[in-house]
Amino acid sequence: MTPRLLQRFHSGTAFKRGTTMMHPECPIEQAVHSGDPHVQAELAREIWRRHAFLDEGTLLVAEAKRLRVLARTEGALRVPVASLRERYGPALAVEPPTVRYVHGAPVLEPYMTVLLCGPERYLPLVQRDLVRRRGHFRRIDDTAKRFVLEAEAPLAGMLGYADWLDELTESDAEASMWLSRYVPIDDDGPRAA
Repeated sequence: MTPRLLQRFHSGTAFKRGTTMMHPECPIEQAVHSGDPHVQAELAREIWRRHAFLDEGTLLVAEAKRLRVLARTEGALRVPVASLRERYGPALAVEPPTVRYVHGAPVLEPYMTVLLCGPERYLPLVQRDLVRRRGHFRRIDDTAKRFVLEAEAPLAGMLGYADWLDELTESDAEASMWLSRYVPIDDDGPRAA
């Protein structure tokens, strides 16, 4: 390296092209690990196995002390984590799902597009809950005794949402979510996942 290039490298200005994140299409993850060294070694080999769930927008990332399951939605984490639980049983420790942020200046958080459909009697409850979760409405159609609602909300506020909605509506409403964009974290909003 030339002295000038070496100086720019050490100052850090030459090679900073902005913060990147591996697999930004997967804004949520769940980690699994084991205290048993044999099981932990097997977990590291999971990335080489053929899994049907990998076609569903899920990725496996092996690290020295854990296996991370990356996914496009919280629901997409269920099948791979259940498969790993079934394979390794009680030797497997499963951490709760966490949101993947893009660290830099500013820190970016994933926002999801949320599409809901259900009986109109649940619409006021769903609207209030989405506002509490920092959601912003894009479209609401409440005709023919059913509603269709499209909103955008931070993923951190939407963790557990599908389960909440199923319980509220006794599985009579449907929810779909997908990544919309990454947005700088609002200083007034919640930061924890």
